[in-house]
Amino acid sequence: MTGFDNAKVDEAFFTGTNIRSDILVNLGHGDPASIHPRSPRLSFDEAARIE
Repeated sequence: MTGFDNAKVDEAFFTGTNIRSDILVNLGHGDPASIHPRSPRLSFDEAARIE
């Protein structure tokens, strides 16, 4: 994810190092009671063609 406050992330996790954040990746699972079902996805054959 982009558009987050890099300075705040760097301060919280990388203070005293030369490491700087560039992107933020969320990991985990949502609560099934509060998330929307997954939208339909194309199959490989519908989305790609190998010639």
